[in-house]
Amino acid sequence: MGGVTKSKREHAESLSAVPQILAQTILDTMREPLLILDVALRVKMANRSFYRTFRVKPEETENKLIFELGDGQWNIPKLRLLLDKVCVDDMPIEDFEVERDFAGIGRRFMILNARRIQPETDQPMILLAIEDLTERKEIGRALELHAKELERSNADLEQFAYVASHDLQEPLRMVTSFTQLLAKRYKGKFDSDADEFITYIVDGAARMHRLINDLLAYSRLGSHRAEFAPSNCEEILAAAVANLGSAIEENGATVTHDPLPTVMADRDQLSRLFQNLLGNAIKFRAVDPPVVHVSARRNENEWLFSVRDNGIGMDPEHFERVFLIFQRLHGKGERSGTGIGLAICKKIVERHGGKIWIESQVGKGSTFYFTIPA
Repeated sequence: MGGVTKSKREHAESLSAVPQILAQTILDTMREPLLILDVALRVKMANRSFYRTFRVKPEETENKLIFELGDGQWNIPKLRLLLDKVCVDDMPIEDFEVERDFAGIGRRFMILNARRIQPETDQPMILLAIEDLTERKEIGRALELHAKELERSNADLEQFAYVASHDLQEPLRMVTSFTQLLAKRYKGKFDSDADEFITYIVDGAARMHRLINDLLAYSRLGSHRAEFAPSNCEEILAAAVANLGSAIEENGATVTHDPLPTVMADRDQLSRLFQNLLGNAIKFRAVDPPVVHVSARRNENEWLFSVRDNGIGMDPEHFERVFLIFQRLHGKGERSGTGIGLAICKKIVERHGGKIWIESQVGKGSTFYFTIPA
């Protein structure tokens, strides 16, 4: 609550100048539980919120020492000391935390604030304001527990994906090797159906190999992470272009860029991000040779990157779906890929504290945007 607010001070100061009935009305307008104590620390007034929150009646409260309320839940030595200082030294209580068990309502977490008020013709009084943060505290604890469970679950899933993918490699290599050997030795020696079946097996094994490699790459993003360091994006982009040299040459692609900044990043992951986005632009080309342009501009405390292409584009209804793992918009025979590339991009960007999205129209190309903190 940060101390008794100005409005509460004004209400408190007005109590000395109005009749008791009006003072009670003023107290009852306040949402937080409030008590008025005399210098002997006896309860002289309480508001509706106090009675409702702690489930007590006026006859159980008025003219009783605060330390006698309930079953002694308010009998806190430090609170007694602080209230004495309020009475004697006019030293306010600010944000005093109390966590206690109350009969009928369970454990409550509260913040107490108090100050002395001075009626014109009477002895000093103490205004004690109580902020009940129990529900907020419980929600915070539940969220913290949920976050820890989610973190542990994600770690287990990453470990499972890595182990499962790694263990699948050896039997897959065996299937691939013997299938290729079968195709080499016996192709044309059986009927056309047999040759077709062998081709399906070889193709399926190759696709499974690509899928496992991509799944391994995705799982390693969580377990194989380098510390962030100054990373020159122009150098990283040049390395990504070099890695895609064959695809760029085969498709007659052109990759250009504006001046790019140096950012704090995991260099290897940032290179993978550029490579996936460039490769995506080349893979989903239109009739014309692919043209890809990379740019960046500073927006306050972040860099906004864009990767624009002249490819086939996509319908806006797919903008969210393309970043989900294993999501493909095209059949296996239309475009190659496993549906993991953009999921990897999203995971890399989010690990760097940024976000990624797409703007596109069918037949008019796509622009991928992502941010990196400056």
